[in-house]
Amino acid sequence: MKILFAYSNRVRDLLPAPPIGLSYVASATEDAGHQVEFIDLLQTDEGLNRLERRLKTFQPDVAAISVRNIDNVIHQRLLTHLSELARQTDVIRNHSAAKIVVGGPAISILGCNALQHIDADFAVLGEGEESFPALLRVLSEDRAYWEIDGICVRNQKNSAQVKPRISRGFGPSGMQRWVKNWRSYEQLGATWPVQCKRGCPLKCTYCTYPKIEGRAMRRRPPDEIIEEIRQVQQSVGPRCFEFIDSVFNLPEQYAIELCESIIRSGLKINLTTMGVNPRFLSVELLTVMKRAGFNSLMITPESASNPVLQAMKKGFTREDVIAGAHLVRKAGIRSMWFFMLGAPGETRETADETVTFAERYLNSPNMLSMFTTGIRILPGTELAQRVVEQGYLPTDQDFTESVFYFSPQVSEDWLLQRVNRAIKVCPTVVHAAEDPSGTAKGMRIHKSMHLLRLKPPFWRFLPPFLSLGIVHRARIRRPFIINNLHPGQ
Repeated sequence: MKILFAYSNRVRDLLPAPPIGLSYVASATEDAGHQVEFIDLLQTDEGLNRLERRLKTFQPDVAAISVRNIDNVIHQRLLTHLSELARQTDVIRNHSAAKIVVGGPAISILGCNALQHIDADFAVLGEGEESFPALLRVLSEDRAYWEIDGICVRNQKNSAQVKPRISRGFGPSGMQRWVKNWRSYEQLGATWPVQCKRGCPLKCTYCTYPKIEGRAMRRRPPDEIIEEIRQVQQSVGPRCFEFIDSVFNLPEQYAIELCESIIRSGLKINLTTMGVNPRFLSVELLTVMKRAGFNSLMITPESASNPVLQAMKKGFTREDVIAGAHLVRKAGIRSMWFFMLGAPGETRETADETVTFAERYLNSPNMLSMFTTGIRILPGTELAQRVVEQGYLPTDQDFTESVFYFSPQVSEDWLLQRVNRAIKVCPTVVHAAEDPSGTAKGMRIHKSMHLLRLKPPFWRFLPPFLSLGIVHRARIRRPFIINNLHPGQ
């Protein structure tokens, strides 16, 4: 069959996300003998016009769309993505007779309910490397398709029983087969993604990773990961690779072994990672990470207050977060720390405890503190179940809508004002609503940094820039967040 894969993501905030998940499925589909075309709508400003032309020239039997995000999860600068997706499916319907299949993290989160809002024939839940080729086999043979694990069918009965499909194992993404112009990504500050393991056994109440990847952890052998990196380095030559596991340092020993394998391989590369858990940090791990080539890392404590950490079931304490800050600061690796204010149990006192932690322990030109205020409530999470049980939301709430939780014990205004006060004493504190990356100005800055041959991720240059006296004074004079929410104040 002729399959057109389309990466629908158009978001360029902070770190543009290349289509690694869709690449896994496209590679598996081509390996199964199908004719594959791939269009990346993030890489082009032509957007729908390019999609229309490809539909006319290729004339696919199936159009498969990967949907990464429902929205940008930033309450003060909310961008929803399903309207853009609707325009894409309209183009497919108007210029093709292809069956439309949607998949990706956003679809796995929404479940079969996604087909109530998206004009598609099928939805793939979970990992699609096995279920999508299985669907194609059934379609090509004109057989019944409602018994395939992980596949939702439009107007299907008992759709609530369809569960995300989890693959037994996985290997390289093969993304270099599909992303033909990597420099267009790198100009926006992107890093080349590599996945080392899937599955997350942690129980954070707001998180959707277990729904997307399952809880059972599946790890790839370090030698296989190094071979993938070596091949990409030779064929593409990215300036920086990023490990995108839900938690890089869980288990910590696996992360150490991976870094030691990279050192032994002799690869001279720049590395970064997302999702570092402060509980599993040690001098040994940070030392070997630096030797392996890590120029930065992202750490996700979400809070530095014990009552909130306990309510979110993070599995670590304020003391662990403080210890992690000391270790990272001493290691000298640039870091970004993520905090979410307004979670269940949040009060003025707990929020102040978290912000004060950033002021005291992360006030460094090597450390960036990123705050969001409000927790996006996503379906299938314990938080979603809890807020319905407590009457915060109605029992028939449609979580396709962008709904945020704010603790009733502290106001959104107070949280934003507290972040602004923190900026006065700690210039490396930022709010997610301030991020200019997706704007024309932000993209120009990133392209300039790329021309200077700087290594991504570009956010690591933000703390020293924000620490400049002229920049800090300008931010104090005109608080971005409050002015945006309350014009005229």
